[in-house]
Amino acid sequence: MNANMGLNKREITLIASANQGNFSVKIAAVGGGLWGATIKIFNPENSYDVFTARGALKTWRDLGDAITFIQQACGDCKDVSISIGEWEFSRVV
Repeated sequence: MNANMGLNKREITLIASANQGNFSVKIAAVGGGLWGATIKIFNPENSYDVFTARGALKTWRDLGDAITFIQQACGDCKDVSISIGEWEFSRVV
């Protein structure tokens, strides 16, 4: 994942409430059987990896756990995608 900096769960919640319709979430395989997430703000354009509360890159072994984390941080997010290799799955609202 190529992002400029990271956001923790609390910051994602703030971004989601202040930027409704102005951001997307992408969950993707990051290697080694792990999953990571990136938050992309459209205007002004910027990307942020999801970090732990202590500042380390947040990864999950189970895709379901990554999805649950995003649902809890921004459950009303309408633009969510999951990338697995060349396949991309999106939430349809």
